[in-house]
Amino acid sequence: MRAVIIRFIDCEGPGIIEPILREKGYRVSYHNAYDSRVHLMPEIHLNFDLIVMLGGPQSVADPTKQDFFKPYYEIVENVAALSNKKLIGVCLGSQIIARALGANVRPGTKGPETGFSELQILKPEHPVFKGIDSESILAFHLHEDIFDIPVGAEHLLASEFYANQMFSYKNKIFAFQTHLEPTLGMLQVWQNVHNEFIAKGTGDFSDLESKQKIMEESAKILFRNIINL
Repeated sequence: MRAVIIRFIDCEGPGIIEPILREKGYRVSYHNAYDSRVHLMPEIHLNFDLIVMLGGPQSVADPTKQDFFKPYYEIVENVAALSNKKLIGVCLGSQIIARALGANVRPGTKGPETGFSELQILKPEHPVFKGIDSESILAFHLHEDIFDIPVGAEHLLASEFYANQMFSYKNKIFAFQTHLEPTLGMLQVWQNVHNEFIAKGTGDFSDLESKQKIMEESAKILFRNIINL
């Protein structure tokens, strides 16, 4: 099995997702969308069983960026049309998915959502939550744009700040507005790289190490369940 991880900024990698993929027997490749010298592989959806689209500073709501995003919208459309492919989108990746599935993506009216918060599990019976016994999970936020839930998708996670945090589509496309994937090292880098953006929010950044460990426990269960579906 083969997986490709698409990065939209160099500091936002797959975190805990990559070792889980390798654990499950995937060969992992990377595509750096932020590098204009690198071109996306033609018909990429035919060459990989799983595609992971990560976060980045670009905005799907920006009308000037639509040519840039067009091939990534097409990935979503192609995966949706095929029975044996899977797609995971995180933050910007989730917004690309939402837009490609016909939902609105826009700046949130409350401004940036940053730091840690609890996310309510809306459908605990869904197979992605098998093995998670709590009513909520801890997650990290670093975004301002938000999405509506596409028609035909299942709304799975919600926060008090912005309700739409995760949805699934046909149990093969999974969109996370929130971040569950970062390692402690990634969070520490983000605090530095995104410090100006973080300053615009009011999020909780206390006890970074202990909260990342708590987040990782449930995140590993969730991502393993997605990959096993």
